[in-house]
Amino acid sequence: MSAPTPAIVRLAPEWDTSAVREWCTSLEALFRTIRPEAEIYRGRNVIFRSTVEGQEIAVKRFPLVSAGKRLLYRLRSTKAVRAFDHGVRLVGLGVGTPRPLAAVESRHRGWPLASYYCSGYVSAFREARALRSPDTPDRPLLLGLLGEFVGRLHELGVLHRDLTSGNILLVPDPARAEGFEFQVVDINRMRFGRVSVPDGIANLAQLRLNDHGEVLDGYCRVRRLDPTRLRRLYGVRLAMRSFKQATKEATRPLRRRLGF
Repeated sequence: MSAPTPAIVRLAPEWDTSAVREWCTSLEALFRTIRPEAEIYRGRNVIFRSTVEGQEIAVKRFPLVSAGKRLLYRLRSTKAVRAFDHGVRLVGLGVGTPRPLAAVESRHRGWPLASYYCSGYVSAFREARALRSPDTPDRPLLLGLLGEFVGRLHELGVLHRDLTSGNILLVPDPARAEGFEFQVVDINRMRFGRVSVPDGIANLAQLRLNDHGEVLDGYCRVRRLDPTRLRRLYGVRLAMRSFKQATKEATRPLRRRLGF
């Protein structure tokens, strides 16, 4: 099979230069020669760092291994395209996310083999999962602010369908009173539209930060809800989420062998 040539499917207008286009169409070759120091994460997907015209870029590669997944993404938008479109929409709403720059696809005779989402590189941040530690300075305050952030997302009609604590970053920003900005990543799975209270509480429970109610309290402040009336629902959703996560972890090896 001849080597696929990556094709640009989305490109930010301010990033549209001949050098950028040439870089985008070389992403398959770049991926095959990633230096260890440029690799940010390697799992089912790979995230690596690159530089274009003096600007550092984060690239996330979504492979498509199974025939079923290739068929699915021949009929619908690839993860990279959805991440780009969602990123543009989030920026328009004033929601923090690394700047969307491009979505690139590698196809062979129309069949997708991989897609690449390119965004601005964030060099300094903490993941919200760090707030699980009871020793985190100002933990109750930060947990409450995190709940407020998720509440604002839902009030804006944004539902991040993979709202784990690793997908929310605390990015330093001296211009803000709290000294940082919340940013969301891993944004290919999102829903836009009215977020009901039950759906919002279920989404909030994905964070699983073992807090003492600060996240729910912050969330309710923004959405003008009574937290005392929602604690039982929130507890049930946390239990359901924990069970679902345990099941997911237990079946992960089998799902990967089957290509899911």
